[in-house]
Amino acid sequence: MDEVIGWGYLKWPAADDDQIKVIKWVGDDQVPAHRHSFVEVAFLAQGTCIHSYHSEKVKLIPGDIFIITPHEDHSFEISSKTVIYNCLFYPEILGEDWGRLKQITGIYDLLIVEPFYRPEEGHQEILHLAPEENDALKSILDNMLIEQENRTEGFELIQKANLTRFLCSLGRVWKKQFDTGGKLYSSRRNMMAEAMAYIEQNMKEEMRIEMLASKTYLSPSYFRKLFKETTGLTPVEYINSLRISKAKQLLESGILSVTDAAEAVGINDPNYFSKIFKAATGMTPTEYKRKFRQ
Repeated sequence: MDEVIGWGYLKWPAADDDQIKVIKWVGDDQVPAHRHSFVEVAFLAQGTCIHSYHSEKVKLIPGDIFIITPHEDHSFEISSKTVIYNCLFYPEILGEDWGRLKQITGIYDLLIVEPFYRPEEGHQEILHLAPEENDALKSILDNMLIEQENRTEGFELIQKANLTRFLCSLGRVWKKQFDTGGKLYSSRRNMMAEAMAYIEQNMKEEMRIEMLASKTYLSPSYFRKLFKETTGLTPVEYINSLRISKAKQLLESGILSVTDAAEAVGINDPNYFSKIFKAATGMTPTEYKRKFRQ
């Protein structure tokens, strides 16, 4: 969490001469209400959380991305390990290119039009990246992180180019999603968010695809298809990844045995638990637990 200055404003988290900054935030702490004088593009790469903005609370899922304009309060409610990329910038750093970017329909709608109508509409549109889009944009952000850390000669120019590329890519995704059936796309994303929330809240219970599909009023086969398209994972892969993530936290604490940790996340077969745990972490649950006893 960055330093908060007067009136709930966050201090610019970079050197005085930098006007572009990427932060990779990893944790499970709450992020209280705050505001800032710069533009923020927030991208949820892992985990789920609740984003509060204009008195509206929205469940965010991996692949969600949205814009926070200057001087607007927002906060995050986080209950498990979450990874959020924040791309922060002052538009004037892009010079004449900022004017050119705003002439691109998708970027103008994403950065100017949609935020302007939020108070009137009563909600914020969430852009959701398909798996291939997710990988491409995450690659740009990771490259920006490397550039700002190394600060090799000419990195400022590369950062401007990366930010321009990032915004152009977002504009294309926005145009694709909201120029053609945006409401239908949002509805599908919201259904998957509900299913993922149910999985999180009932992790200890048996998870049958038929039951999960019924929560969204979809057939099991269509639910599998839509879940994969939305998250990049099958329902079983997502459930297992969530269970392993929680089991890792329990084993790190040293409070529970391997068997108890497995049962706590809804896996009653020790062999199956060991198999999927090793596939995800490269070590058995016992080896992982021992690692944190040293």
